[in-house]
Amino acid sequence: MRWLASALLLALLAAAIALILQIDAGNVAFLVPPYRIDVSLNLFIVALVLLLAAVYWTARAIQKMADFPERVRLYRARREEVGGQQALIEAVKSLLEGRFARAEKSARAAQTSSATAGVAALIGARAAHRMQEYGRRDEWLDQAETDLDVQTARLVSSAEMWAEQRDNDAALQAIDRLQGSGARHIHAMRIALNANLQSGRWDGALKAIRMLEKRKALHPVLARKLKVGIYREMLAVHRQEAASLEEVWRTVPEADRREPEVALEAARLLNLAGRGQLAAEVIEAALQGEASEWDPSVERLLDEYARAQAFPSRDQLEKTENWLKQVAPGPLRTALLRAAGLICLREQLWGKSRTYLTESLAEEPNPSTFLALARLADAIGDEREAAQYYREAAIGFANLPLAEPPAVALRGGARDIS
Repeated sequence: MRWLASALLLALLAAAIALILQIDAGNVAFLVPPYRIDVSLNLFIVALVLLLAAVYWTARAIQKMADFPERVRLYRARREEVGGQQALIEAVKSLLEGRFARAEKSARAAQTSSATAGVAALIGARAAHRMQEYGRRDEWLDQAETDLDVQTARLVSSAEMWAEQRDNDAALQAIDRLQGSGARHIHAMRIALNANLQSGRWDGALKAIRMLEKRKALHPVLARKLKVGIYREMLAVHRQEAASLEEVWRTVPEADRREPEVALEAARLLNLAGRGQLAAEVIEAALQGEASEWDPSVERLLDEYARAQAFPSRDQLEKTENWLKQVAPGPLRTALLRAAGLICLREQLWGKSRTYLTESLAEEPNPSTFLALARLADAIGDEREAAQYYREAAIGFANLPLAEPPAVALRGGARDIS
């Protein structure tokens, strides 16, 4: 239909031109002395139109010839850009497939285009890093530094790779540069957390954990475990100096002090350092609230509370007895009875101690209760009964699983902190 419409339009145009040319409106005279040229008006118009058309097409041809070098340049640039994009796609695909040598080769091919050179350099750095070619990785990173559009990506990628290589100082410097520009990246904070954990920078690790928690970028259970491990490490460093240990504990936020595991580690070290009064206060602060709402995880806290030599001990015993009135029969009550018995044993209240320990043993045969009864029997001079209880305690402890170590090693970093 289109060719038919075009043919009909041309036919109508030709007919119109023929009709116009039949009208003889006069002549046009050209005086070129000593000559005179007369042509019809119609012929003059046709010649003028042809002349204008010739001038127009000649000018267009000259313009195209003048633009030819630029068109060639644009064509070559476009071809390089398309080739660079294809090479970049191949590099990303190879990197995700784990073909790192091929990814690095494709990244080098993508360097032909300035639009993809920066991103390709980062992919090449990733591939070289996976192959543990750290020298080539750094060369790739240096190439990417010239592209201002990928500066954030370069800092984050370099920090992550340096952290994986355990070059924690370089990783943290990259994160500082990134944050110095005003940027706040969740992934960068995860990298900073890992680097701080590996290098033992506990203050920086705690800061990163709090920021990730604020943005809900860290699972609460993992955040709690990391905090517990960090506080254990911080306290363990000062376990030989009571004053320093107490000073470090004062710097722990109030909310974190109530964590049973943190309080337990602090109380254990404070007891060993001879600060039983503070150890008792630490445990009492962690056990605030109704005893009926306590979690079973506080059992070990109660055992440590019995070891804390607070003064006066009568107040400590009264608190334990008040807690006993609030707790229903179960593991918590068993631990409270044992704690009350140990406090009485320390204060040489032999009869009261035996009552509490025997009642605890009746509710649940626990090796720690057998051991406490053995100590009581030793104290009152009943060697036969002491030997029997020591035997029962040894059998019970032999059948128990190994206890968790008092400190969690965090130097290896957090592999999964999402």
